[in-house]
Amino acid sequence: MTAKRNGARSTPDLLAPLNATSFAASQRLALEAARFWARRMHAYADQMEALSKCTSADDLMKAQRGFIDRMQQDYAEESEAFTQLLSSSAKADERPGT
Repeated sequence: MTAKRNGARSTPDLLAPLNATSFAASQRLALEAARFWARRMHAYADQMEALSKCTSADDLMKAQRGFIDRMQQDYAEESEAFTQLLSSSAKADERPGT
């Protein structure tokens, strides 16, 4: 009862823009994560195909090296993408009136 009298009911209205911004940011992060995992799963499928075509130990090592190089590149790019998304979200939160 006292919460209603001291103005606590108006708090959700003050946080509505923040909640909308946070929701949009979380959706962008979820979409980026889904895209990343789709790319990685495609890379795993490509790796299985490449391994099935190997006829020597050298072929196997080259296929594995290519897979590992691609994985390192994918994770580095994804880390950069998440950093950009998070920094743009932080900037949007700092803007007055949003």
